[in-house]
Amino acid sequence: MYRQGDVLIERAGKRERTDLTDERLLVRGEGRNHGHFITGDNVVISVAADGELTSGGGIVTHYLEVSEPCTLEHKLIDAEAWTGEHAPITIPPGTYRVIRQREYNPYAKAIRAVKD
Repeated sequence: MYRQGDVLIERAGKRERTDLTDERLLVRGEGRNHGHFITGDNVVISVAADGELTSGGGIVTHYLEVSEPCTLEHKLIDAEAWTGEHAPITIPPGTYRVIRQREYNPYAKAIRAVKD
């Protein structure tokens, strides 16, 4: 399991390849020009179905099939330069799901996406 800001990447079972994409931006940050990108040549990216949630309520955004190590990086969207906010994370070969985490605010009695 790998976590970077509001993104969680966890192992998943093999699945049928549907909704393939070349887009490397997995999760866009709120209000600022940054996002979480996957880099590397040997990764197949599938977009998850709209509204797909984990049993814990996390929002599934993508599935990754990694055949050689790739990297999760926090970069500026326009310049694709490292933000310095989160260190890059190496993701080893395997099948993963990408989850945008949610949190419960007991004061507001509401669940919201974690903001990075």
